[in-house]
Amino acid sequence: MTQPSGNQTISHQNLVANEERFRALVTATSDVVYSMSPDWLVMRQLDGRGFLLDTHEPLVNWIPKYVHPGDQQKVNATIADAIKHKKIFQLEHRVVRADGTVGWTISRAVPILDDKGEITEWFGAASDITDRKRVEAALRDAKEESDLLKRTYETITGGTPDLMYVFDLEYRFTYANQALLTMWGKTWDNAIGKGLRENGYEEWHATMHEREIDQIRATKKPLRGEVSFPHAVLGRRVYDYILIPVINSQGEVEAVAGTTRDITDIKNAEIAISESEARFRTMAESTDVMIAVGDELGNAIYFNEAWINITARTLEELLKNGWLDLLHPDDRALVTKVTTEALREKNSVQFEFRIADNRGGYSWLLNRATPRFHQDGSFVGFVSSTIDITGIKENEQRKNDFISMVSHELKTPLTSAISYVQVSQKKAAEYDDALTAGMLDRAGVQLRKMTGMINGFLNVSRLESGMIHMERELFDLALLVKEAGTEAATTFTGHHLHFSPSAEIMVNADREKIGQVINNLISNAEKYSAPGTSIHIACNTVDGRAQVSVSDEGIGISPEDLPRLFERFYRVKANDTKHIAGFGIGLYICSEIIKALGGEIWATSTPGKGSTFYFSLPLSRS
Repeated sequence: MTQPSGNQTISHQNLVANEERFRALVTATSDVVYSMSPDWLVMRQLDGRGFLLDTHEPLVNWIPKYVHPGDQQKVNATIADAIKHKKIFQLEHRVVRADGTVGWTISRAVPILDDKGEITEWFGAASDITDRKRVEAALRDAKEESDLLKRTYETITGGTPDLMYVFDLEYRFTYANQALLTMWGKTWDNAIGKGLRENGYEEWHATMHEREIDQIRATKKPLRGEVSFPHAVLGRRVYDYILIPVINSQGEVEAVAGTTRDITDIKNAEIAISESEARFRTMAESTDVMIAVGDELGNAIYFNEAWINITARTLEELLKNGWLDLLHPDDRALVTKVTTEALREKNSVQFEFRIADNRGGYSWLLNRATPRFHQDGSFVGFVSSTIDITGIKENEQRKNDFISMVSHELKTPLTSAISYVQVSQKKAAEYDDALTAGMLDRAGVQLRKMTGMINGFLNVSRLESGMIHMERELFDLALLVKEAGTEAATTFTGHHLHFSPSAEIMVNADREKIGQVINNLISNAEKYSAPGTSIHIACNTVDGRAQVSVSDEGIGISPEDLPRLFERFYRVKANDTKHIAGFGIGLYICSEIIKALGGEIWATSTPGKGSTFYFSLPLSRS
């Protein structure tokens, strides 16, 4: 048998000594202990202590078994650096635990050198730091969440003009947002941790808040108040504040948080509104004009004393829609329609109606309602002024009765005069008396004008008394317009009349009265335009309705006069219309006829260039 050499004996002795040291280390520590070959390729021994799987035999390719895949590259790099520099290996990394779950360890390994300075072995120990890592991760997540909340709160509190702050129970500020620091004229460092007086609060103010903090601490209930104190830049301001308790997990108040809002502008606005309302009520109650105010929904919210006097009703009876119950039955539909449209369109409106009065009868009222808007353009409601026009209406009725009576009385002699002229014209023709015939022709023209005016007055009287009757029939409106244009061409020889051809347009209306409307519009075009100019007459279908238009190249109508053209007895007051005769009833009669037949009538104009009058009628459904 070959005897071992001296060197072999020494190596064996060293190995035995190392194993003994390893066992001693295992016995002395609760950590995982291991030994590695000089190049770390072979794990010679590992006592996992239940944390890692034990190995008592040399193990090659140990890294995939024990080290988490995500940390293997890092472990290999640290091993290589430790071998290169013959220094202690030390690293925190993830491992695959004995139960297959992922854990964390901090591993340290010391190189064992021979007498030549070469590494002969590595001894190491690894501690289970999984719980510590979990706590660190939870703390890190909590910190990130806390930082996020802090940034969020600072963004919110820093971006609001409201003053936001927190007191401790010793009345010291532990937080103040930027708005409050600006108001104080201070920075965070010289304001936080200081008391009320140190931050510039007057004694009465500081004492008040300290008393409130004590009250909140005792009652655990919020508290709200209003206070006035000076701003560092804006001067004395009025503030609304609320203080709320901050309750800890034991149910005790540990701090008091507060929010303060500058309400100076609101207070000033309230004062201004109150003064404005007082002035409005003073003016409204000192006039005989009936004043009412409605809200954005159309409900009446105010009536002045004049309303109460004329209706003999209490304010409560008139409010909301109570006043509508007093309307004359014949006027309810009209008033409802007009007010509903005005509320929808939010524009001014004027209308007449009758209402039950304090005499047991009905009074005629003229109402004008004007919309009100906030500065931002939002609709507030209507304010209306109403006057009693009963006397005017009674005078108009007496006037209409008189006109009707006079017109009837004048028609008989006028008819006789026309007959005499016609007989005289025949005699003049028989005797070939040109002079007499010419004079009789001129007399006939004047008599026809007088007849037209008298008929106009009679029509006005009949319209207002509701006695005018519409004889509806089915007819071709385009043909009627053409006939009217042809007849006008023979009468108004000083103008160029142009008729636009149209296909058949059937309507169900009063043919005679529609003819009167067309003749009136053509006659007006002739009166208000210079000789030699053109008059264009057209009839067509627009948006499912029959439409007639008469255009001239005359003096035109101003924007101020245009909306009133169809009012009774209204005439344009201008220097270039003074020489034109008329009473302002022609367009009124046209308007009433068209409206009575379910149509519409309107006009457009450019001053100095001419006007166009339109009317439309429903198409016949038969």
